[in-house]
Amino acid sequence: MERIYVDRYTGTIERTDLYLVKLTLKDGTVYEDLEPRMLFPFTKHDEYISLLDNREKEVGFVRALEELNDESVEALRECFREYYMIPKIKRLIACEDKFGNLKWKVETDRGVVSFRIRNRHSDIKKLWGTNRVIIRDSNDNRYEIPDCTAMDAHSNRLLFSYL
Repeated sequence: MERIYVDRYTGTIERTDLYLVKLTLKDGTVYEDLEPRMLFPFTKHDEYISLLDNREKEVGFVRALEELNDESVEALRECFREYYMIPKIKRLIACEDKFGNLKWKVETDRGVVSFRIRNRHSDIKKLWGTNRVIIRDSNDNRYEIPDCTAMDAHSNRLLFSYL
């Protein structure tokens, strides 16, 4: 099966579940239970979106949201709000390092949370050219510090010892 490039002239996208959409092509062909995924979730939110089936094979591809009709754009954005929900860290409360495992307690925009980080070198990343930091915990949950220079002195002291 070849890749289907989806735009307002070739098909429409409807949200059917929390993370799933249905693609209906202009010729009447319907693809159900597709998972939309951003290929560049940190840099290009509105471009390069893959529509994957339940075996994670690409069925369709959206070059840019602006090429879709308004209903399709909204369906994808609703899925992305849920799937790419990344809590924003406001401050670091405590950091503990035991046997190479980091245990962090942080305050996020969704409340206080504790998590473990397996590898400080690969799971804590400062994005090049910015003050933004992305953190992945041992359960593969992601957290973001939008601007590490905007945090309080205590949080910065804890964070910069691991960057």
